[in-house]
Amino acid sequence: MKKLISIGVALAVLAMIVLPLGAAAQCDYLGIAPTTYAKIPFAIIQSGLYLVDSLLGGPLGLPTWLATSHIMTTIGDWAGGPLGWTVDMLGWGLGIVGSILAVLPADLGLPVWLPDIVNTITCQLFAPWSCNVTGATFVPCAP
Repeated sequence: MKKLISIGVALAVLAMIVLPLGAAAQCDYLGIAPTTYAKIPFAIIQSGLYLVDSLLGGPLGLPTWLATSHIMTTIGDWAGGPLGWTVDMLGWGLGIVGSILAVLPADLGLPVWLPDIVNTITCQLFAPWSCNVTGATFVPCAP
């Protein structure tokens, strides 16, 4: 019984850590780079679906109609594109909320620091993705 639990834990660690890192490495290979840091999960999903699509046509030897349909690539394009835009929509919505809270905190009985937190979250959602980790950190809304 203990061996089964150990194997289960090892598989869980593999699924949670190793596979996403492999998908991220595949992301660099395929040239899929997210536009912002907030879109990294969507790029990982997209590259993982691309990886599955490449396995369907190659090593798995599935029927030709399934291997050549490239359905995973189509779903990956959607995950990295339109689904990733939900981060932008969230950022725009938080920007509007932050603008409203900047004007009305005293009238609504809210703390004065609340608009600053909302605007900071909004700015961090739009922080651009860059592979340059040696340069200065870019904050889009820095004063």
